[in-house]
Amino acid sequence: MQKQDMIYEDFMEDRTIKMFKDDELNYSVYVQVFTTDNLPFSPITGDKKHIFFDYDQAATDGVAISDVCGNKFNQVTQKYEVTDHTYVVGKVVKQSLPEDKALLLMKKATHNIIAELNKPVLMSKMKHRPHIMNDVERCTQLLTDESVDLGTLSKETGIAEDTLLSYRDQPDLLKNAYHIELKKLVAKYFEVFFNRNEIERFRFMLIDIVGAYLKENKDNPAVYDPAYELYMMCQVGDWHGLAKMEETWRAMYAAHE
Repeated sequence: MQKQDMIYEDFMEDRTIKMFKDDELNYSVYVQVFTTDNLPFSPITGDKKHIFFDYDQAATDGVAISDVCGNKFNQVTQKYEVTDHTYVVGKVVKQSLPEDKALLLMKKATHNIIAELNKPVLMSKMKHRPHIMNDVERCTQLLTDESVDLGTLSKETGIAEDTLLSYRDQPDLLKNAYHIELKKLVAKYFEVFFNRNEIERFRFMLIDIVGAYLKENKDNPAVYDPAYELYMMCQVGDWHGLAKMEETWRAMYAAHE
């Protein structure tokens, strides 16, 4: 296997994006997958008929989608599951391209892949498709809320008030905003629309419940490991992460109504 060198790493819509090239100038792009994405894994047989992710739809003229890597096989369910280290992998079709040209092709493909991962899938017993918000949508909700004072928001985020006003008037501009700006605005979104005290109470409740569950399942890695990740997220006090969980639950409940 050719040694790969990292040539690009950033975040898009909360996802880790990595791009590589090898010694023969073959390029590949890796796009992180979330557990809320429409990519349920098939059984070990490799049958893809139950995967909702459309490889052809995600591909571009310059980049073919070759695989999904980082799958974790659950011995109990006999299926592959998504973890934080699961990625959709795309390969640049033409070899030996200049690096800047390859980067442009892979960035275009990245948007396609994310759009396909974000595509809602109708789940059983749901009247509507759940909509899970992305960072641009969170920022749009924050900035278009007239109760949010842009002068105060500017002081708290360090983003110029004129810039915030432009985003309020033309939310589509957020799609091309700097990642650091989106990150600051998303942090304010959670502070405005979620009650931190309620999330904290929920966090401590989860620590007690999941801690007891871990004790009961300490000899079963298949169920222990994912619960342990949740337990550690609660222990370090990642209240934004827990708020995202609540946000997802709200979308799921709305889909059932």
